[in-house]
Amino acid sequence: MDIEKIKMKIIKYILLIVLFAIIGIGGYVYYLTYTPQGRVKWGQALFLKLSASDNVSEIADRLKTMTVLERSHFIDQMPINLEGLSVDTLKITSDSLTTYIFKPKVFDKSSPVIIYYHGGAFVLPWTNLSISYATRLSKLYNAIVVAVDYRVAPEHPFPIPNNDCFATFLWTISNIEKWGGNPSNIIVAGESAGATFASLVAIKAKQENLTNIKYQILECPAGYSPFKTTAYQKFKIGYYLQEPEMQYAIESYLPNEADRTNPLAFPFYADSLSNLPPAYIIICEFDPLKDTGKEFAEKLKNAKVPTFLKEMKGMVHSIPGPFNEKDRENLYKEILIESKRYLKK
Repeated sequence: MDIEKIKMKIIKYILLIVLFAIIGIGGYVYYLTYTPQGRVKWGQALFLKLSASDNVSEIADRLKTMTVLERSHFIDQMPINLEGLSVDTLKITSDSLTTYIFKPKVFDKSSPVIIYYHGGAFVLPWTNLSISYATRLSKLYNAIVVAVDYRVAPEHPFPIPNNDCFATFLWTISNIEKWGGNPSNIIVAGESAGATFASLVAIKAKQENLTNIKYQILECPAGYSPFKTTAYQKFKIGYYLQEPEMQYAIESYLPNEADRTNPLAFPFYADSLSNLPPAYIIICEFDPLKDTGKEFAEKLKNAKVPTFLKEMKGMVHSIPGPFNEKDRENLYKEILIESKRYLKK
């Protein structure tokens, strides 16, 4: 028996198996990432597959029946790493507005203070996802992060959450020195609804001649109600943030239809955007809110506000799930570099 021939046959069979496996995996990835509007990144495609439901209205229907306390546990399964940080929980107003202060145990006092406004379609309160954003920002900048659990709709519609967000800004510039922070070197940051609130706070601060805010980080902001945009029509079903949720969000936040073009509710409608702090605006390729963020960025640029617009290719709204963590890490490193051009030394 020729041992060498047998070895060669075994190697050929193994190579064929590996080849077919690669073809099979490649074919599945190709199938998985296909959508009618283009190809999403594989990590986003896998997240969409794992979180998919036959009932498009499932999340909106659940939200409608949940209390605020129940909604605060909407994303409890997300792991949290607070290593290297201390967290203080405070009530900063007479009506018990809850605010969290994330502070690195060793931090650079020249770093900015970041006021973080969480996302959640105007209806989700503080969740584990909010903690993950706050800790990421604190560790990225080695800085204090002030984060607010603003009151949410439908129990507390416009302008209550907006007032909570601005109250947090005013509290921060008056009190953050007690934690070693610089009240004159502030970043406002948020994702989705939180990005909308962050930009509104910057606009109101400018109107009141408060120049403490030096930069804005706005991830997937709702610059205005998205229902008539091209992106909304293309991505309103099947791309994570779905039409029933968005309709419920806007109806809850702005039950009075006249407020849906109110400059105090959406930043796009502000009378003037000139002299605002520089902004880094993130939009995602397959996000129904993409056009509202893009057009708000264009309006800022037209007002001569230094604005960096970053489109995350292949991503759905706010890059959900754990499979594209490297993309998010790289994105936030870019934000850090860009923002340092404008922050006080």
